[in-house]
Amino acid sequence: MAEGNEGHGPGQALASTLGAKPAGGEAMNWEQWLERIPYNILINILVVVVAAAVLNLVARRLFERNLRKAMNSERRTGIAFLRNAVTATIFVLATVAVVYSIPAVRSLAVGFFAGASILAAIIGFASQKAFSNIVSGIFIVLFKPFRVDDIIKIGGEIGTIEDITLRHTVIRALENKRLIYPNSVIDTEAIINWSIRDEKAQKFMFISIDFESDLERAEKIIVEVSRAHKDLLDLRTDEEVAEGVPLVDVQLLDFNGSMVNYRVPLWARDLPTAMRMTWEVQREVKRRFDQEGIHLGRPSQVNYQAGSVGKSRQIVDTEKES
Repeated sequence: MAEGNEGHGPGQALASTLGAKPAGGEAMNWEQWLERIPYNILINILVVVVAAAVLNLVARRLFERNLRKAMNSERRTGIAFLRNAVTATIFVLATVAVVYSIPAVRSLAVGFFAGASILAAIIGFASQKAFSNIVSGIFIVLFKPFRVDDIIKIGGEIGTIEDITLRHTVIRALENKRLIYPNSVIDTEAIINWSIRDEKAQKFMFISIDFESDLERAEKIIVEVSRAHKDLLDLRTDEEVAEGVPLVDVQLLDFNGSMVNYRVPLWARDLPTAMRMTWEVQREVKRRFDQEGIHLGRPSQVNYQAGSVGKSRQIVDTEKES
């Protein structure tokens, strides 16, 4: 009898429990396979799966409700991160519970992890990055260099923080594309955050006109159009208003490119609003310039061509997008 059981390890026990076909036997269908598994094991697995699914559903609904309550609040970042952590924990615990519900699989797992020290070392080395991402995610939530719904610029891309998981951070960029950064990477990157302290944003509008245009009239049009926009913020203090500090400061920068170049700082409640306001103001300024006969600047390019006698200079005007 002892000889009959000799050589039966966790692998043979697993094959017996799961109904593997005997040597030389025919492959079993799903009905035969299920009949070979004890009903108590199937019930345990079903209970674990259903419990995990229900628990995950309840947890996510609770977190989603709290996220809606925390709209425009710093708590959204912590709630979103905790939601993802709870989901991952439920999945891991459910997997462990399923494994331990099957005696043969449990024996195989215990024997495998107890004896595979080299494999464990390899897995431990490979999981360093995963662990680093988790730690970085926790640091991001604790120290808040950015939060969910913050507008940031990273790697030349501008986007809104959409989610922070245990492994990575999701950024919704322009054109509705998603940028996925591992937490350990984004934690070490230099970023620009337009929302961390104050969401109000200043956007510079650059306008160039030619030398023959009426400067005073052009500046007056820029001021009128900018002041008339509904999203322009007046951040002047009472003292500045009393001193006559203009709401719209039309700054003449230089004459580069044989043009008169202006810079106009405009304030709005947030970056998307400031960008949209700048586009709309520029469009209206161009329309008003056309009505008043004011021409946008065109940079002059000087080309030298060798002629039959000496060299002649030819000035070619090239259009520049404004």
